[in-house]
Amino acid sequence: MTVVKICGVRTVEAAVTAAENGADVIGMIFAPSPRLIDISTAQEIAKAVVPAHTKRDPADTTDELNKECNMSAPEYFKACSDKLLSYGRPLLCGVFQNQDLDHILSVVRQVPLDLVQLHGTEPVQMARQIPVPVIKVFHVGADFTVDTAGLFDTGYHSVILLDTKVPAAGAQQGGHGVQFDWTVARSLSDRNVPFLMAGGLSPDNVGEAVKVARPWGVDVSSGVETDRAKDPAKIQAFINNAKAA
Repeated sequence: MTVVKICGVRTVEAAVTAAENGADVIGMIFAPSPRLIDISTAQEIAKAVVPAHTKRDPADTTDELNKECNMSAPEYFKACSDKLLSYGRPLLCGVFQNQDLDHILSVVRQVPLDLVQLHGTEPVQMARQIPVPVIKVFHVGADFTVDTAGLFDTGYHSVILLDTKVPAAGAQQGGHGVQFDWTVARSLSDRNVPFLMAGGLSPDNVGEAVKVARPWGVDVSSGVETDRAKDPAKIQAFINNAKAA
């Protein structure tokens, strides 16, 4: 069943709606963005969606996997993704973009976060300095190929994320509702490498996107909003349609 990440969550109500409807990952943005969230609200979301008794360390086995440099890319990313699903609860992901490591580490501790998403041009090696599993974005533009440097490097990021490169957006990539060619993503699944896919997804097209690209998971932000606010009905429809595909 397809993993679903609801990103750009800024309220407890939206987070609870996502969690109750089966979202696997709840993303909160700590980079400059109209969806920027403050630490105190992120902490309230963490209290609302993560049971107090739940063990909060998805990094344990990922750290072990990071030492297994002899794993092939399909084996490594499959092992990482399987581990993340083993916790049986929504994981909290903080999204950062070309920000200082000290800032990232501080937010990880304060919220606390289960995952970090590096959504800029950070080198994949930066993931080794972060104590929780890392989702690393690779922006799909006109010159993109799946053999892009770093995409298949093992022992660094735990999850590959493909998102649309929007040149007009400048430094603030992500959340613009622009699609890329899903057959590019399909070339990853044809290699048996699990990945997340974002970019212009919505309740109306996510089912087709899953059928064409066969991703491990899908990631949405603007596609489940109305007037720039998370829409409970759209969140529910997106999750249902993604998991039914």
